[in-house]
Amino acid sequence: MKNLYKASRIIALALLVVNTAYAQSDSTNNTSSKSIIIDDDKSFKIVKDNKDDDDKLPRAFGGITFTRIDWGFSRIMDDGAFSLSQDNQFLEYKKASNFGFDIAQFGVRTSDNFKTYISAGFEWNYLRLKENIIFNEDSSPISYEPSDIAYSKNVFTTTYMRLPITLEWRSNKNRKGERVKVAFGAMTGVLLKGTQRLKSKENGKQKFKDNYSLASFQYGPFIRLGYDDFGIFAKYYMNDFFEKSPAQKNLNNLAFGITLGF
Repeated sequence: MKNLYKASRIIALALLVVNTAYAQSDSTNNTSSKSIIIDDDKSFKIVKDNKDDDDKLPRAFGGITFTRIDWGFSRIMDDGAFSLSQDNQFLEYKKASNFGFDIAQFGVRTSDNFKTYISAGFEWNYLRLKENIIFNEDSSPISYEPSDIAYSKNVFTTTYMRLPITLEWRSNKNRKGERVKVAFGAMTGVLLKGTQRLKSKENGKQKFKDNYSLASFQYGPFIRLGYDDFGIFAKYYMNDFFEKSPAQKNLNNLAFGITLGF
């Protein structure tokens, strides 16, 4: 996974180089040089003559990044319980997973050990449903129709733009130059779309997109614990999974797993 993380960073850096190539080309009348580096706060930035002001604190940081890659499991909680009520049995799932990452950030480092920042990225939640159902589009509250087809795949996906606000502490460097890290804050997000993907012998692959009465805005606390560039995370979304759906009130999402690039 460490190689996967490094490869992801290299890919993101390559894309940034392509988009900012003009900033690295020197004219014949300009003797100064520019280069792109990854700073200590995992932001890609352009520096002149390899000079940087990272030693000056407090300092602001920010820019394009590719980090805090969350990959793990999710569980639907029904009024605080992991078992679903009768009204929510249609959401019974074989597996549920969560994936997300940040692509931009801006914050302030107040000392070598503390920083606070807001970031932006994307997050997906996948429910591999047990029941052979098709969700109705343009329907509020959420509704569905039973299907006579036995689907080999029935995946319900939510896609959010995530906007977490984070406070982060890190220890002093050890002999290897690595640190213990703790981060916590509020994970917020704006709904981009809902998707249902179906696969069957009768109809092959099908894909439907709609908001499916999903919460337009999600929010809740999160925590990350890590060492060097690796860690674990837990996120609990306090908002109802669906909006304007009284039968699904107090249906929340819990996610936990590993973080790369922490």
